[in-house]
Amino acid sequence: MAYVLQLQLQNINELLQLNDSVYYVPAGGSTTMDAVLIGTCSFIDAVNNTIRVSGDLNINPPSANDYLFFTKDNNANLSSIKGYYAEVKIINNDYSNYSELFQVGLGVEESSK
Repeated sequence: MAYVLQLQLQNINELLQLNDSVYYVPAGGSTTMDAVLIGTCSFIDAVNNTIRVSGDLNINPPSANDYLFFTKDNNANLSSIKGYYAEVKIINNDYSNYSELFQVGLGVEESSK
């Protein structure tokens, strides 16, 4: 059964975006294993500190003392450097001690053809 739950919050994390998955941990829950998926964020009103969460599950709504958090879709929020040119500058800010660089990694992806 589909539903839309409107939540009034004290403040909204600025990283919350539409389509993020919203969860809550009931008060007294000790781990994220107790987390309950509410649904996906479908509306954000930062002025009034209100969000709407849409979902398809029958759940108990979160109470005032429950911990709310969100996760992002990895397919949409992972990326690497794209383009034809990149420059890296590595500086040792500790001038009194010698430092040695053991490894530098780089992910390369052809971005256009």
